[in-house]
Amino acid sequence: MMHRRWVCVVIAALGLHGCTHSVHINHTSDYRLTKPLSDHRVVEAQGEQTVILGFVKTTDYVDGAFDSLKSACPDGTLTGIQTRYSTSHNFLSWKNIIELKGYCSQ
Repeated sequence: MMHRRWVCVVIAALGLHGCTHSVHINHTSDYRLTKPLSDHRVVEAQGEQTVILGFVKTTDYVDGAFDSLKSACPDGTLTGIQTRYSTSHNFLSWKNIIELKGYCSQ
């Protein structure tokens, strides 16, 4: 009897811990090229926001990711910035993720 109770607890825990992933936006900005794209360097940045029961601590994760992308190309020009905004859901929490990729021309 005790064994059956533990099996039910484990099955319930696994069933409640399911997760999903969703891509909301995938956007690419204009390309302004002064030389061939093959001469550009690819730079990347990422930011995350964890939400627990609807409460968040950080709200400037997108600005931080964009600042990080710009600092990866300090003396150059960024073009063709690709933005991917997605969410990973867990039980009673989720994580918003922003991924930025661009082409740096020196």
